[in-house]
Amino acid sequence: MFTNVQYGSTSDPEAMDVCSVQENCAWVIDGSDALFPTHITEAAHDGEWFVKELNMYLKQNLTNRRWSIPDIMYQGMQHIHRRLLNYPTVLNCCDLEFPNACCAVVRVLHSRLYYFILGNCELIITHQDNTITSYSDLRLQELDAKLLELSREMHDKKRMPLFTARNFMDHLLVENRLRRNIEGGYYVLGEDATVVKHALTGSMPLHDIKSVSLVCNGFSKYYNCQKVTTYLDQYLKQERSGEFVELYESMLTKKKKNEKLARYMQETLSGQSTVVFFDVNEVNQLYRRSE
Repeated sequence: MFTNVQYGSTSDPEAMDVCSVQENCAWVIDGSDALFPTHITEAAHDGEWFVKELNMYLKQNLTNRRWSIPDIMYQGMQHIHRRLLNYPTVLNCCDLEFPNACCAVVRVLHSRLYYFILGNCELIITHQDNTITSYSDLRLQELDAKLLELSREMHDKKRMPLFTARNFMDHLLVENRLRRNIEGGYYVLGEDATVVKHALTGSMPLHDIKSVSLVCNGFSKYYNCQKVTTYLDQYLKQERSGEFVELYESMLTKKKKNEKLARYMQETLSGQSTVVFFDVNEVNQLYRRSE
């Protein structure tokens, strides 16, 4: 089914990502520690623990044809959260103190390739005619891209000093990350299993696919980038207020999505990626009958 499997990575050794290719399914998972410093599990990083648990769950359950990928992901999140509740310190944690993960998952069923993407990951399809289609979840990067546009406008149109505009942007990067798993924000895997309904899902005929690439883009470094960790406490204690946030939200709604600028933000704040590539072979007749 999946052949000529190749892996590549520009991520640093601290990246919390994993790739796996099975007979008729594959996935990449990219984890991150919580926004607020905390430590729940015995692992060196809670994000690593989360990725390991999800990777194991998918190996054991993704081949179950009775369930769709979103159903399996939902059950997996519930399973992992129950395991997390076994740690005594978790009872005092808020949502932004739980580890996160992004993923891109594909599976072949009934001569179609089904996909599930949530968070900072990408699915790239090379078709038989060598055209390429990309599916990616850039909701956090799009928020940051809108923020970059706003800061540029403040500098250019209102003649705000460049330092002030940059300071505005650096602080509001924190605000964007506080929008985790809420409407108008971005969605990642975590303690709330219902986020799977916000994933990008779909399917396509298998005969139209030549090869597949699954990419994770350094979510840990992007989510907890240096500017965010630098300004986190200062922003929460001094800058954030209801009036300030309402003003920022009203400004965001006036901005359109800009995928090119969103990808620029990804490259600027992270610049890392891990990819798994594989060819897709036609399903043999025995497999077709077994469907």
